[in-house]
Amino acid sequence: MATAKERPTGTRKEWKAAGRKMLRKNYLMIILLCLISIYFTGEFGYIQSQAENLNAVITKQEVPIGGITFKLNAGGETRGDVLEDIINEDVDAGEVKAEEQMQEYKDQGVKREIQGRQAGIFAGIANNFSSGHMYIQIYRSLNAVIHSKRVISVIFLIWNILFAVFIWVFVKNMYRGAMRRMLLEARMYPTVPAGHLLHFKLVKCWKRASITLSLQAILQALWDITIIGGIIKHYSYMLVPYIVAENPYIKPLEAINLSRRMMNGYKWEACKFELSFMGWHLLSAVTFGLVDALWGIPYEVCATTEYYAKRRQMAIEDGVEGTEQLNDTYLYELDDEQHLRKVYSDIEESKHFIDTHRIELYGAKLFFAKNLGLWIGSTESKKQYDEVDNVRQQIVEDRAVIKHKIYPQRLNPRWFEDNKRIVRSTRYLRSYTIWSIIMVFFVFSFGGWCYEVGIHLVQDGVFVNRGAFHGPWLPIYGGGVAMIMMVLARFRAKVHQEIIAIIILCGIVEYFTSYFIEMTSGLRYWDYTGYFLNLNGRICGEGLTVFAIGGAAAVYLLVPVLDTMLSKINVKILAPICIVLVAIFCADVVYSLFVPNTGKGITDYDSYKKVGAASHLLLSEVQPPGDAHHLLQGQRS
Repeated sequence: MATAKERPTGTRKEWKAAGRKMLRKNYLMIILLCLISIYFTGEFGYIQSQAENLNAVITKQEVPIGGITFKLNAGGETRGDVLEDIINEDVDAGEVKAEEQMQEYKDQGVKREIQGRQAGIFAGIANNFSSGHMYIQIYRSLNAVIHSKRVISVIFLIWNILFAVFIWVFVKNMYRGAMRRMLLEARMYPTVPAGHLLHFKLVKCWKRASITLSLQAILQALWDITIIGGIIKHYSYMLVPYIVAENPYIKPLEAINLSRRMMNGYKWEACKFELSFMGWHLLSAVTFGLVDALWGIPYEVCATTEYYAKRRQMAIEDGVEGTEQLNDTYLYELDDEQHLRKVYSDIEESKHFIDTHRIELYGAKLFFAKNLGLWIGSTESKKQYDEVDNVRQQIVEDRAVIKHKIYPQRLNPRWFEDNKRIVRSTRYLRSYTIWSIIMVFFVFSFGGWCYEVGIHLVQDGVFVNRGAFHGPWLPIYGGGVAMIMMVLARFRAKVHQEIIAIIILCGIVEYFTSYFIEMTSGLRYWDYTGYFLNLNGRICGEGLTVFAIGGAAAVYLLVPVLDTMLSKINVKILAPICIVLVAIFCADVVYSLFVPNTGKGITDYDSYKKVGAASHLLLSEVQPPGDAHHLLQGQRS
């Protein structure tokens, strides 16, 4: 074996230098991983809110110590207070508190424009949740059906506990380990496929990994009560996510005890290492968190990954008990190329399979497949073409593995051969039949309809058939996904190009749709004026970001999985289903031109306000926008 890195010398300067090198090599991937952690899992939440904490300390309102916030001057009520009122059957008091908190957010947004929370999708969601207003809306909805305050209070209590525990254990904590897995691979290899984020799923151990990391967090929280003990245990447990990333099969207590043994005598070293990043965090405090989001946190986690590799190597050499379970060798060493060629010797066999099963495309078939991602031909020929294409893509990845560009999954001691099936189901470089595109349209249109109906049911406590049509579909969802899948097919191979193309395409469509509607009807169904990075009030940065995230999720995960499922249905069954759906939809469109779907909760609202188009496209069909405003803000227009 050829060792890729010399044993770390143990100096902070070298760990940080290695961290900077790693970050520059994989900047886009690492910053995306960290941003998800910052804004969705809350692991670095103390950094996200550092500007607010600093202001609170200065004004003597609250002081964060050891992970606990001590209130010196109680301000507005929190969502916890609202939930407590609901459980105590005092809903009116909770509603007053929620409304006061919502108004406080808006007032703060006006005074501090750059951190404003008075407008936009994200602001609406954040304000409804953090103020507790969402709980009031759910309560009203349940009360319309159950008519029992005591039963609703119990439902709220149980639901809140179960939902919070599930998200905390199987989303937030699991992601901490998955992110470290990606970082460990990025430390050694220049390319880390996005699918490797599903490592725990691929090695069939995501539950144990989640439980281990959750146990670590619980123990840390208990020690945090003592403040000093919390600081000490922070460094005792700091290696647990990396240990789980390397071996998710290790038992929870064994992983925690192994971290303690590996950090025995090195806690002060780790403390000084963390403190060396304080300058970046202080700089971030005066830039509203931008420095940490774009450099500070990614830099620190990369350097910490290098620190773990050093501590692991030294612990193994010192014979620390339990280190024999840290046996994913090729996260730290590069295998000999000759051995890799033997392990991946089926490349030649795969090439022969391609040569004997290849389907050549010419003329219109080639044009549509290359430029629109659309397959013109029989379903059987597409299955054969996709099978060959999957093998071709696998060969490309296997060759990259042999050249030490990608981590060799087959050398992972916990790799299962049937993982290839999971990987192939998410292959996104494929063409789609017209039947698949039609079903994508209807599946996403129906999903959007269910989403909006559900939101309205929660908000107002009544069922309303949302949208301009009478059927269970909102074409803006399905049409948007189908448009992205076809128009941007040429960019799909490069993720960053696809995301940029989605932003540009959706921006153009949204801008000129707004312009066309205003020119023909004299009305502006949405207005982004006052939103960050808006252009004439027709498009804005926030809306385009939503489109980019949703579009990328559809292109690289949702639609490929759906197409894999559809490919198992005989075309003699699938085609008639598509034809019937199209016929019913067209009839609905024609009927709705003469008898549009209107009424309370659809077009009948007290006032007619202009709202953001992102909410319009994501949460409503073409309709008076007061409803979209209501859905986002949780208040009557």
